[in-house]
Amino acid sequence: MAIYYAGIDLGGTRMRAALADSEGKMVRRSDALTERGLGSERIVERMIEVVGEAMGGERAGVACLGVGAPGPLDARTGVLFHPVNLTTDDVPLKELLEDRLGLPVRVHNDANAAALGEWLFGGHGQTQHLIYVTVSTGVGAGIISHGRLIDGFNTTAGEIGHTVVDPNGPPCGCGNRGCVEAICSGSSIARAATAALGTVTAGRMMTLAGGKLDGVTAEVVAQAAREGDELASRIFFHAADTLGIAVVNLIHLFSPEIVIIGGGVAEAGDLLFGPVRERVLRTAMSLPALGVRIRPPGLGQDAGLVGAIALAMGAGIDR
Repeated sequence: MAIYYAGIDLGGTRMRAALADSEGKMVRRSDALTERGLGSERIVERMIEVVGEAMGGERAGVACLGVGAPGPLDARTGVLFHPVNLTTDDVPLKELLEDRLGLPVRVHNDANAAALGEWLFGGHGQTQHLIYVTVSTGVGAGIISHGRLIDGFNTTAGEIGHTVVDPNGPPCGCGNRGCVEAICSGSSIARAATAALGTVTAGRMMTLAGGKLDGVTAEVVAQAAREGDELASRIFFHAADTLGIAVVNLIHLFSPEIVIIGGGVAEAGDLLFGPVRERVLRTAMSLPALGVRIRPPGLGQDAGLVGAIALAMGAGIDR
């Protein structure tokens, strides 16, 4: 019987699943919208539906399921601790999935999973020192050093999104103010734009949003900035420059060869990468920044999903 591995990328906006063969090549995939505010049981039910579609008739041959999920979480127990972009509940994800599927399950932070996916399958050569930063509904980082995933004493390392860059900045879902996530995430960019627009009904952002404030998204802000809208340009630049500060901090702390920036906001391309690279050139110390490459993911939006499969295969981790 052929051996397969399954993976789920549980995002704040979408959950995606895939089945892969013994070499990590995806053979079937499925996805669905993630409904926020669901209790843990309903979240698990939705995940089982999605991964069940991906596994299809090969369920009996699946050796393990890997899950990349929003933190904070304990990768040893597979418990998510009220992930702010999903639910207010604690979610014993590993236990619930294993009980329902009858499979061994490995759970890790979604940014850590994406880092593993990029490191193993993203086409970055023989690098042993890589950081993956995801900028989407939330912001996080996965750190590969000497060819191993660094997840820390209680497996929560890499929460760059909840490092404070402006103590007087906007409130964050974690309870602090001025976190990277509160300024740089897609939802935070949209909130900043909506607040700045106020009662304004004209302008390029409003046109792109169909005249509705609740239609203003990070994608709308980015597109308006590309088209020369001054307000959109200021808002997006502030987010990108702040992300650059976070990248400088990561470079100083971990001295990576490559910093990958992925997630939905990274789809803005040079609008994001330009200010990040400029901030690194302007602010980072010369030696740790020497030769660091800052680039989009080789796997594109599949980094997290491929990483979940890598988790299932037991790659880069000691557990």
